[in-house]
Amino acid sequence: MVPIRITPTKVAIPTSREISTTVGFAMSKNDDSMTRVYSALSTPIRREIVDILRTRGKAGFKELHENVKTSVGALYHHLDALEGIVAQGSDKKYVLTETGRAAIEALSVTEEKIATGITSPITKETRLSFIAKETMFGRSIFQYLSQEPLRSLPIAILIVTLGGWLSFQTNLEPLLLFYISPSSGFNRTWLALLFPAGWLATFAIADLLSVGVFKRRGGDLALLTTTAFAMLPLLIVPGTFALAELASLPVRNESTLVVLLPIILQVWVICLLSSAVSVSKGLKMERTAVVSLGVIYLNILALVALLELGFF
Repeated sequence: MVPIRITPTKVAIPTSREISTTVGFAMSKNDDSMTRVYSALSTPIRREIVDILRTRGKAGFKELHENVKTSVGALYHHLDALEGIVAQGSDKKYVLTETGRAAIEALSVTEEKIATGITSPITKETRLSFIAKETMFGRSIFQYLSQEPLRSLPIAILIVTLGGWLSFQTNLEPLLLFYISPSSGFNRTWLALLFPAGWLATFAIADLLSVGVFKRRGGDLALLTTTAFAMLPLLIVPGTFALAELASLPVRNESTLVVLLPIILQVWVICLLSSAVSVSKGLKMERTAVVSLGVIYLNILALVALLELGFF
């Protein structure tokens, strides 16, 4: 027989420091995962969607829409927020992913720990932060308006009518980052119609870009209504001019009110418009930035065309 030589092999045994580092990394990764799950399931509607899918196994968009009872745009938004937890199969029906099922089970365990005081819940955002976000983006207001857009339409028409009246009274029209005065030969009656026309044009462009780029149909009436509310900051400058005239206070066209404030207000309008599109069409905010930029670009083209034609 041929003798077999066995060579001893050194086995690397991890040190206690390496073990603690690995475990700490895994726990940190698990905490991050649970934070994302908490964020995704932060609203009752998303929890209801997950509960329906966990009970029925799968459900189509129409079935979810009938059971959840929310707008088309809002449902799209919630489904996007559940990315990684909920997925759409080849039959176009939504199901819970394996990751989603595991995360929800872990979430249930974590909630039990929170209830028994073993661990502490995730810190919520401060009231000041919430107020700042709502002021800048108005998401809660838009979500409320999108639930019953037909009920909010008269108020939207009133906002647009007020904008046209203020443009007529002050001889100012908000276009892009500037408030401009028409030439002396321009009929002021047409000036009163520019604000309503701008509302309809903004809605049409936002809707076309949402459908053309992101294939999001539906929610048109909600978008029409919320677009009018997103244009509310544009009334601040002409409204201030109108009040100044009533009080016989002089306001120069070169003042900060006319030069700097409109730029700040336009940034605010862009944020509100992005939020309006997000809620109405169910798009993520980073995607609605494309829509807002498209509206700005076409607004620039319209302004240049009007200047070339000698309207201003």
